[in-house]
Amino acid sequence: MATAKKTAAGKTTAKTAEAIADAGKTAQAAANDAFASIETISNAARDQFESFVAAVSENSESLREQADEMIETYRDSLETAKEHMRSVNAELMNAAREETQEAVEFVNNLARAKSPVDALELQRDYWTKLFETRVQRARELTEASFEAARGSFEPFSTSLNAFPATGFEKFFPFSAK
Repeated sequence: MATAKKTAAGKTTAKTAEAIADAGKTAQAAANDAFASIETISNAARDQFESFVAAVSENSESLREQADEMIETYRDSLETAKEHMRSVNAELMNAAREETQEAVEFVNNLARAKSPVDALELQRDYWTKLFETRVQRARELTEASFEAARGSFEPFSTSLNAFPATGFEKFFPFSAK
């Protein structure tokens, strides 16, 4: 009986060892499959990251060039505005000088007036001429200001939508849908 127990125990031990070995092989196969799927996911993520970096690198150079062009255009625009403002300022200074000369001449003529009627006529002529001159100068200043604004803001007519956003569809395939 002791021998029968040893044989049965040996068979059970062999079956248990065989079952443990099979379970170990199954666990090893499952672990290998899991690591293989993790490696697949890692490779896919690496590929997607590399395509993203390539798209960003490709687009960053063209965006940098476009930004440099836009900055140069804005600088030109500011130079144009500065030149227009200088000419407007020169016109205003010239107008102030002329009005000052006319005012001095008016005061001298008013001092030489022989009668109050002559004085009133001189005043009427002076103020009428001053009003008409200022209206004309206001029109000229308005035209010069519009011209300056038009010349200065011309580069801004190019909108930011003109910048192409190509290359990102490689990383974001849903953007093409």
